[in-house]
Amino acid sequence: MPSILIVDDEQGQRAVLQTILKREGYDIEAAENGAVALEKMDEKMFDVVISDMRMAQMTGRELLQEIKKRDPDLPVLIVTAFAELNDAINLVAVEGAFYYLEKPIQIDILKKEIKRALDVRRGLDDHESSDETSVPEIHFERIIGQSERMHQLFKTMARIIHRGVNQILITGGTGTGKELVAKAIHEKGKRRDSLFMPINCGAVPDDLIESELFGHEKGAFTGADRQKKGLFEAANGGTIFLDEIGDISPHMQSKLLRVLQEREIMRVGGVESLKVDVCVIAATNKDLEAGVEAGNFRADLYFRLNVIPLQMPPLKERSDDIPLLVDFFLQKFSEEYPEAEAKFVTPRAMSALRRYDWPGNVRQLENYLHRTFVLSEGDAIDLDDLPPEISDASLPLSDFHVEIPEDGISLEGIMKEYIRVALTQTGGNQTRAAELLGLSRRRLQNRMLNYGFNSQDFKTR
Repeated sequence: MPSILIVDDEQGQRAVLQTILKREGYDIEAAENGAVALEKMDEKMFDVVISDMRMAQMTGRELLQEIKKRDPDLPVLIVTAFAELNDAINLVAVEGAFYYLEKPIQIDILKKEIKRALDVRRGLDDHESSDETSVPEIHFERIIGQSERMHQLFKTMARIIHRGVNQILITGGTGTGKELVAKAIHEKGKRRDSLFMPINCGAVPDDLIESELFGHEKGAFTGADRQKKGLFEAANGGTIFLDEIGDISPHMQSKLLRVLQEREIMRVGGVESLKVDVCVIAATNKDLEAGVEAGNFRADLYFRLNVIPLQMPPLKERSDDIPLLVDFFLQKFSEEYPEAEAKFVTPRAMSALRRYDWPGNVRQLENYLHRTFVLSEGDAIDLDDLPPEISDASLPLSDFHVEIPEDGISLEGIMKEYIRVALTQTGGNQTRAAELLGLSRRRLQNRMLNYGFNSQDFKTR
């Protein structure tokens, strides 16, 4: 029998919750303050804690902090007044509370949240021990990365798959690979033999997205000449991927919340609800917490979606993975264009690729390499083959200090002199001189032609 601890300094509220939850078959204990609650936790294991936010001797926040020290995975439901709503949201989003319940408590919501908390608690107990090695390692062959950030991501993905989590929120910038991760979780999980149904919520007009997600009956609206299944119904037993979830309207937020709570849908124009069993993976490049604070995104939907968060690292924070990604994409393009010769990236060009910030992340890197692979000549991709914004970032200038004379200066003259010195220093070795100057060999040769230099003139006699 699941055991629940109720913590509230109002005797009447404790009594009401005890009566209701005992009727549901739970083993209930109550505490009049946080100190008593912690004493009871020392004596007995609980599956869920329900705590009031504002209490005299110890606040709900302080109790939550103490509970997380003792049992980080114990679900704690926070009961809050409207005036404390922002604090409660922060407790869930940042400090690890499981969910918040607004006063006066709606009993049906309380029951559902307790059941959800017990499901999560049971999953942890069944599948995880304190030893991290209890979660089997999973290899995600289609996701490229060996950096520490990616290793942490792979570990979290493995836990999600091992526990069978059915609600996941993936956040990260455009081009970081959110859909690739969603597909990997589906393909490695127990739902792999069922459908993976993706939809870009931001690309579907608001008046059509309800039909796309939930389907419609014949005659539901003009043009509905037949019954149509929605993506939730089609994905039954599998996974639905809601990309750009932050772009859906308040009306659709309400509809989606009901589906996540009830696990059932109703087609547009329909009168019967249909049960669905789907894993819901949502993704966004927006700050949903900021959306909640601004009133643009429902707090209850955010917490429903954010059962397990996955943060995709931007490419600039895992530059160690860029050589691996470059090799992968060049191999991919070689297979795509079999008539073209295989290519490699020179050390100088690779250094430039690693220095660049990549605001468009992995997708931008792939697009630039694709363009360069098609347009560059020869088998080597060098600095002058890269877009200027990348090649210009190849040399750090933070430690470079120069003063320009009042009568001006000739940049061409400076370039000519540096090339002359580099060729002299290397005995006319164009490859080495180009490396010293941060130029490609082809660009150096063009400059030498302009200045009338011949490498033979610099060879050591």
